[in-house]
Amino acid sequence: MNDNLSLVKEIKDLGVLQGKYKPHKHIALLAAIRILKAKPENGCRVYYDSDFKQSFTKIFLKYAGINDRDRPYNPFFHLKSTSFWELIPLKGKETTLLSLSRISGPSQLMEVVSHAEVNDDFMKLILDNNTSINIESLITECLENRIIDLEDEDTKPIESFERIKVALEHNVAPNPFVAYLNSLHSRDAGNENALAESQACNPNFSKIYVRHPLVDTILQCLTGEMGQSVVLTGHAGDGKSTIALTVYKHLKNIDEQSVLPFPLGRREDITLPNGHCLAIIKDFSEWKTIERDDLIAEVMAKKVRALFVSNTGVLLDALCGYAERTNLGNRSDWEPRILEAMDAESSDFQFDAANFAFLNIALTDNLSLARLIFDRILSDENWKACDRQSCRSQCPIYRNVELFRVNSFLAKHRLFLAYRRMYEYGTRLTIRQLTAHLAYLLTAGMEYADIQNFARRDDKHLMSEFLFYNRFFGDNGHTEDLAAVRMPVIREVRAQGFGQRPCPATERHLWLLTHGDDFTLGVSLLEEEFGKLRRYGSQMKEQENGLTPDQAREQVRRMLYFLYKSDNAGRNDAFLQQFLGSLAIIKWEQWQTPDARLSMDESSHFKQRVFHVLQEQFTGVRLPEVGGPGQQSHLYITLSRHKQDIRQSAQVVLAQIDFSNEFKITLSLSKQRRDLVLVGQGRLDGINLTLTLPFLDYVLARHQGEVGETLQGAYADRLERLKADIIRRCRNREDDEMLLVRLRTNHTFLRQHFAIEDGKLEVSNA
Repeated sequence: MNDNLSLVKEIKDLGVLQGKYKPHKHIALLAAIRILKAKPENGCRVYYDSDFKQSFTKIFLKYAGINDRDRPYNPFFHLKSTSFWELIPLKGKETTLLSLSRISGPSQLMEVVSHAEVNDDFMKLILDNNTSINIESLITECLENRIIDLEDEDTKPIESFERIKVALEHNVAPNPFVAYLNSLHSRDAGNENALAESQACNPNFSKIYVRHPLVDTILQCLTGEMGQSVVLTGHAGDGKSTIALTVYKHLKNIDEQSVLPFPLGRREDITLPNGHCLAIIKDFSEWKTIERDDLIAEVMAKKVRALFVSNTGVLLDALCGYAERTNLGNRSDWEPRILEAMDAESSDFQFDAANFAFLNIALTDNLSLARLIFDRILSDENWKACDRQSCRSQCPIYRNVELFRVNSFLAKHRLFLAYRRMYEYGTRLTIRQLTAHLAYLLTAGMEYADIQNFARRDDKHLMSEFLFYNRFFGDNGHTEDLAAVRMPVIREVRAQGFGQRPCPATERHLWLLTHGDDFTLGVSLLEEEFGKLRRYGSQMKEQENGLTPDQAREQVRRMLYFLYKSDNAGRNDAFLQQFLGSLAIIKWEQWQTPDARLSMDESSHFKQRVFHVLQEQFTGVRLPEVGGPGQQSHLYITLSRHKQDIRQSAQVVLAQIDFSNEFKITLSLSKQRRDLVLVGQGRLDGINLTLTLPFLDYVLARHQGEVGETLQGAYADRLERLKADIIRRCRNREDDEMLLVRLRTNHTFLRQHFAIEDGKLEVSNA
């Protein structure tokens, strides 16, 4: 233990030279560690070769000062002064090496030294994923801060040094999976392990890997008789590179869970037993124009079938540019056709002689995939290492895992219900963002040292500060985690306003303690904490234990949302809907099951409410829910001025339809999702309107009398297009006839028909 602590201190002190900080030894050591991990075939040996020099220079350019020189041979030689680095001489150069106190240049080094070797103890440390991450972090923090002396009273000890120290003092290896999860969210955005390139070589990746459903589609296209190449597009972080990696492993007969010794190259060529040549292009944006043209030419000549991983802009430029340069047509001819193919979730596209399958992963609903990944994260195998830890019972990370295990269905269902609400309101998170968020809400960014320190604290009520129902929002229940809120996904979550509106039916039982003592959360792990927060929230004190009553009440609402289920189904749904700010979310989520059907009562219920919103939109008049005979079926489109300060008692009717018979509401059936659709019938056949969750929420809110609710601008435009379509099909075509509707005092319409017969104006109430 003491030897290890001395080693860590020795590594820190490498930067000290004559009272000043010099980065060269730290840079050389960091380069060596990365090479040793990347080349296990070298064992403990580090060679002064092009790999070392290139790695050194790459790090040097990032961290060097203005007066530093890029001379990797110097630190390679002088690291021999450490306890873990030994220079191995060339045969016959043993004496020469012993006599050298300095090196004049790279030639002299290579004339004397065969290679360097690190000792076994050091090698064990860097082969352990958790320790290695901490050592590399220690070095980079020294480089970034140019740290000289950790013992200086004016210098704050750097975090990596403290983490390693605590781990070694307790002589228990921390769970390396926690370090891996932290690398996935990496609150400071230094997120190497979130990238597919690093995942290919990371043994922890297999612990969370889930096969993407598009893999089978791609394999069928590439190996089928049609001879299709595949274009895989989508946003950064959608999992395109992981899909390409899986396809590569399958075609090479490599187990999907296995770790590659190297990441995929920019082009991987594979010859199938049937003679077909396939190419996997990891990132088409990395290619120069002439290289892109050559590859497209290969595909056109049917020399190869390719999987292109590319963003939309790069592929569009590549195909259109190739067409123009080879006289296949102008950009103006090809661009709209290519864009149309890309705008679909999947489509076939013929580019002259080449047959492409376009797959746009950004248009797919990825929440089911993310849930499977979360199941993998929570699997028992990943948390066995925690069983040996004395701090387990006081570990917030392990408590989070337990809460999801004990309340598996409920907690995960509520978590992904919140994601569903975000998705339907236009916030689609990528797989990388979702995985990062899931990792963060479990770990809160805590490392082993943080957990040990927390376990020794007396104020255990603060456990909730690190629990997932708070960290979902990027805070500890009262204060933002400033590092976490830099994550885009946290900013998106906080923008939703979840839990900001109280739910009166539930809140009465929460804060009137004299009447609600029997109100329990139903989760033994949190019952005591739930009771404390309820007491804080019901009091009038400005602050208790660092919490205001408002903050305590907000935490209680969060706990209820994720972990509580009332015996009263109606009250339960009402609370969830209020928390998420969506009156239709429960029904919407139920409709997403494969065997979902719309009952007659549900169809009638929503149809009636949609009718009233459309009537208000088309006339500017809000009608009561109940009217006289026939009032509820006629939908009028009128000439009206939609201004709140103008009351038009009479309006000219442009078109009228029998809404009850000419429209129906149905639940569409597709591969991935179910949508509620307003479908025209008879003369309105082909006029359809997809009813999104935001629109349904607006409809239900207006029905409840929430006059402050406003229709989204984009949806108002869609309703205006629906209005125009109806007018084209149904407008009154008789020039000598006119229909007016007059608004009665009871907010119902009186229809009046005007016609000219034999030169006389006739008026009748229709």
